[in-house]
Amino acid sequence: MRIDVNVIIKNNNELSEAKYKALKTKNKIEYLEKEYKVSLILGDVLKLKRENDEYLFEMEFVPNKESCGICKLKKENAIIDLKILTDYVVFSSDIIIIKYKVLTTEQDVVLKIEM
Repeated sequence: MRIDVNVIIKNNNELSEAKYKALKTKNKIEYLEKEYKVSLILGDVLKLKRENDEYLFEMEFVPNKESCGICKLKKENAIIDLKILTDYVVFSSDIIIIKYKVLTTEQDVVLKIEM
């Protein structure tokens, strides 16, 4: 099913907001964000995948726990491990909010997707 999503990202002290057309299935939401294809996999563990021709980011979010993610630099064929600490995940039929910290880069992030 095609839906409209409003994506708000607070990254440290920077705030961005944009609207996208998304494709929603039972366990996935996909949309194009500038040069990235973004996929949210909705399961027991919420997973985020952002990909373009140069990069692939994969992260999973487990509330109140540390998890691992990756950043793959495609041209260099290099993988950078990311440590993610998820504060919380809110998920309902009309909103997803993920508050997490990328420990590797000291980034505090709040991702909010309104459907």
